[in-house]
Amino acid sequence: MFESTRLIYRKLDETDFDIFYALYSNEDVMKYAYLDRLKSREDSIEVFTEVLQNQRDQNKGTQYVAIFRETNVAIGIVDYSVDINHEKGGIFEIGYFIKPEYWGQGLGTEMGKALIDYLFNNFNIHKVIASCNSNNRNSENIMLKLGMTKEGVFKKVRYKNGQWDDEIKYGLLKEEWMCKKSYIV
Repeated sequence: MFESTRLIYRKLDETDFDIFYALYSNEDVMKYAYLDRLKSREDSIEVFTEVLQNQRDQNKGTQYVAIFRETNVAIGIVDYSVDINHEKGGIFEIGYFIKPEYWGQGLGTEMGKALIDYLFNNFNIHKVIASCNSNNRNSENIMLKLGMTKEGVFKKVRYKNGQWDDEIKYGLLKEEWMCKKSYIV
């Protein structure tokens, strides 16, 4: 469990199916995601169960529910997956999903910053990365606000809605985070 200004974060568990389904079945939320949106509760239960099983090993990754501190309302999920886990420092990829009614309030940036701080403070990693569909300017803006640096564009690697889209990759080294953390909004 960790916290930010407006939110608390706890590991996704069996009681969180409703927020999971609300996010992963929402067409707007999943518009640019790798996965297609989940179309039925039955399919969602299977995916949800798989996510819970996979996160038993934090060396693979974990999802955290973001909850408003004052109202105890779940508004999204922030997660990390392990790309490289090495004794000299790993690389973790982060992601964030927020219910549309909470978009435009700086919560994606707050969630991303809280997770980055948590990861650098609690894991032996030297880099955090994130990526987005090149059409998802809002997600790219969050990465910039997190102090991440654009590292590349991968041409036509994401298939979504009948077409191939580019993917943009961002990264933040631990030493950069240590220098920038007091300046990140």
